[in-house]
Amino acid sequence: MDWKPFVVCSADEDAPKARGFNAPDGLGDRLRTAAFAERQAAEAFRWAAESLGEAPEALRAAWRELSGEENKHLGWILGRMAQLGVDPAARPVSDRLWRSLTACRDHREFARLMARAEERGKAAEESFRRSLAERDPATADLFGRIAEEEERHIALQGGFV
Repeated sequence: MDWKPFVVCSADEDAPKARGFNAPDGLGDRLRTAAFAERQAAEAFRWAAESLGEAPEALRAAWRELSGEENKHLGWILGRMAQLGVDPAARPVSDRLWRSLTACRDHREFARLMARAEERGKAAEESFRRSLAERDPATADLFGRIAEEEERHIALQGGFV
């Protein structure tokens, strides 16, 4: 998989931990991680729609739609990163989410794992929204919009578990 513009660490190493939230590059680290999670989710939804043929067609169609929504979120975050001068390739990220999702054997396992990943992402986005509300309202709003849309993604996955 070509993950550009991101740099992915090897499968046997962890990505560097995010720097402190109030550190100059701390926000960039979180934006980079969030953007790459959106990228992995978009690719995983597309992979599932194409590879998990036993899944109901309605679910596969929903996965294709959700892939597009995840790409939209990716675009929003990359746009904000560009505004803030944050380079997506400045630090390595982990593709562990992608690897775990594409190891799923059937649509139920994929939906379960994806719903959990979306729940973790939504919780992080809501936390970032609250933390940034006063000092960076534009980024806080961005995370809030994504968290709202992730709620639908979670509900959709739950309907097929």
